[in-house]
Amino acid sequence: GDVYKRQLITVIFFFQAEDGIRDAQESRGLGDVYKRQDLDKAIGLVLARKGYDVWFGNNRGNKFSRNHTSLNPDHDAKFWEYSFQEFAHYDQPAVFPYIVKVTGVNRISYIGQSQGTSQMFAALADREPNVVNHIDKFIALGPVVHMKHITNLPMKLGAYSRLGHLAPYLGIHELDSFSPTSAYWTGWFCAKLPFFCSIPIWITTDANPEYINYKRWPVLMSHIPAGTSMRSLMHYAQIITSPDGTFKKYDYGKKKNLEIYGTEKPPVYPIEQIEEEVHLVCGTADRIADLKDASRLKGELKNVKQVIFHEGHDSLVLGKKSDVVDYILNVLQ
Repeated sequence: GDVYKRQLITVIFFFQAEDGIRDAQESRGLGDVYKRQDLDKAIGLVLARKGYDVWFGNNRGNKFSRNHTSLNPDHDAKFWEYSFQEFAHYDQPAVFPYIVKVTGVNRISYIGQSQGTSQMFAALADREPNVVNHIDKFIALGPVVHMKHITNLPMKLGAYSRLGHLAPYLGIHELDSFSPTSAYWTGWFCAKLPFFCSIPIWITTDANPEYINYKRWPVLMSHIPAGTSMRSLMHYAQIITSPDGTFKKYDYGKKKNLEIYGTEKPPVYPIEQIEEEVHLVCGTADRIADLKDASRLKGELKNVKQVIFHEGHDSLVLGKKSDVVDYILNVLQ
């Protein structure tokens, strides 16, 4: 079994405070960064104020989840041998029974964004028992599954150049590790020159960065990046460069694929097996979860509703408007 240590806490609305609270847990979907939104737009906090029992999960390897029973992330490359595939097979199935045990509630609605959607779609497609037995509704913000039409130029260039294959030989296993110093100066810079801070967003995630809530930008930017594994990026690169950008498992190479999967090529995730209620929340300006890929995903799901907002990949949760929050509240009622 997997031995990564994970921590979860119940989130209360006052964690919205702008005093740099760092002990609240983070996920790529709805954690540390997204609690720094305006009070009426921070999804988790709005739900908590409405009386929902809100939990934030830690994806391993971020700044709050670098513990292990035997491996040291600063020295042991093996610690970083994971992608959303491991999140789906080990981490997500461990979280749900824990929440059920603590709360006594058997059915849990899940809200994920970006990689947070990838890991849940993988878990549901593989019919992970501890997930399918407890999930109620799945709200996928900026769903990253099929990636044929991605317009994130750095990700595409990185994927097709295959430069990532050199990373292990160069001793690079961790990506975007959190640094308090760089976070401080990034926040300071974005407070002084918000326009220049918008350029990386425009190139990578949001075709229209004007949707972003720049009033909160210095606070938001001081909490990212949080850190992940190089393999996580490599897994997405493999999906991007596959013939149809199809959502599939990690490719270890023919020999190891045979050992792990029993086939020379990694299997495709059987999205069509997902039976749960899924809500695809998509953005017209999303450079990662393109609408054409989302439409393909919608066609493969049995119980699905899609809604499209004038937002980008990040502004779905970090935007100026509260329309996404309003939609989520309506779904959960």
